[in-house]
Amino acid sequence: MILELTTTFLLVWITWYLITTYLERRLMPPGPFPLPVIGNMLQQDVKSGKPFHKLSKTYGDIMTLQLHTKCGFVNTASLARKAKIEYNNDVVSREQDIPLCKVLGPNDVVFAEYGTAFMFRKRVFKSAMHVFGAGIKAAQEDFIVTCTLEQIKTLKDQPFSPQEIIGSAIMVQLRQWLTAEKVSLDDPVIMNLLEFSDLVARKIPSIYLTYCMIPFHSYLPTKLSKFVKRGQNIKFSILSPVLKSHLETYTPGTIRDMADSFIEAYKKEAAKENKKDIGSIEDIKALMIDVAFPGSDTTSSSLSWFILYMTLYPETSQKIHEEIVHALGKDKLPRMDDADNMPYLQATICEVLRKTSPVSRAITVTINDVTLAGYYIPKGTTLMVNIPEVHLDEREWREPHKFKPERFLDENGKFVGWTKYPAFMPFGLGRRECAGISFAKIMLFTFTAALLQQLKFELPEGAERPAEDGPHLGIVNGPKNFYVITRKRRACKDCVE
Repeated sequence: MILELTTTFLLVWITWYLITTYLERRLMPPGPFPLPVIGNMLQQDVKSGKPFHKLSKTYGDIMTLQLHTKCGFVNTASLARKAKIEYNNDVVSREQDIPLCKVLGPNDVVFAEYGTAFMFRKRVFKSAMHVFGAGIKAAQEDFIVTCTLEQIKTLKDQPFSPQEIIGSAIMVQLRQWLTAEKVSLDDPVIMNLLEFSDLVARKIPSIYLTYCMIPFHSYLPTKLSKFVKRGQNIKFSILSPVLKSHLETYTPGTIRDMADSFIEAYKKEAAKENKKDIGSIEDIKALMIDVAFPGSDTTSSSLSWFILYMTLYPETSQKIHEEIVHALGKDKLPRMDDADNMPYLQATICEVLRKTSPVSRAITVTINDVTLAGYYIPKGTTLMVNIPEVHLDEREWREPHKFKPERFLDENGKFVGWTKYPAFMPFGLGRRECAGISFAKIMLFTFTAALLQQLKFELPEGAERPAEDGPHLGIVNGPKNFYVITRKRRACKDCVE
């Protein structure tokens, strides 16, 4: 009797699942039919490191997958811009019931749900970046770059991992912007922030898709829950004292660092509001995380990719070195004001970002029904722009798999800019575009220029050539760990010394 009832129940449930899933997906973009519970998890090509590449070739410019939730994938620049810009009032929210939101959000601007509080915090964030305008100049202080160069030089001919040194240097720079504190690359606070970054960029995303299939997984003592709790503890242990001390010593109109700029911006924006659901001044801690995590991990991953490419393409590295020395000489450290005199370096930075896509997916959730490419995208769908597919689309780029910095130069050798190509979107696009683009560009330019002004990167003797691309599994993707050695640059006869 029990067996018969169980069998009948399963047959009814499977029939119901097949019918409802078909009816739900019949007007949506194509994609493999999802299995009960696990959806399309098994169709991902995780082993290759490019989980959605084969599926995009099979199903085309836009597709539907059932992962931890219903997901639409956009694989072309035109559809990405339609979704993120034309439908910017409809495709604008974030997933809330995921571990990363518990660690990074929900009271920030990167991972927050769309609404009144989000719009208020976004105004605070933008205003704070404007208030910290003087910080753009402060960001170009020689302290961090000099420390990084000195640490690399002490290694002499010893192989080292660029990811480790660069990651620490970028975190130190961001910590200095936020608090005006100058700390060493191995400071305990920096080590904790790097651990936090590793948790949210790699460890949590890498195991989430496994645990999300388990009902009530967030209440179980899993490795995922352990990572989430650890991330929360690091965040509050570091940022709570920072905000408390700044609130106690804050003087209106006096901006010592970015934390002060957040307080100043919050108070000015709050004075204009008469709504109750704008959050509290404690949300500044989440805004500081928006600076510390996305700013550090994306920039350090981008710089690691850059060093890898300069190691693999020494002729490009030499050309950039000659450009830098011609513009500045050998001793003056570069500032952002010097960027216009280094078009080939800027073009190379863009080409590295295009080839590697450190941020592999721009993710938002629809808050209204929309139509893309004639397909129905219902409210509540997670819409992902598959950035690696866009950056390597043969319809948008000539010889997309070749490393050609010249594609970002015009016929006169001038840098065409970051917005010339619609299919170039290293910082995302639309309302959820990276909020700290200007600061990211400063760090990318000043670090790369300073490194290639003085150093040449080479692979250790006998080392295997590293891959020019990497896995696109997490939120931020860097190269597989590799080792280099550095040589001091020799004077070039055609350069101005």
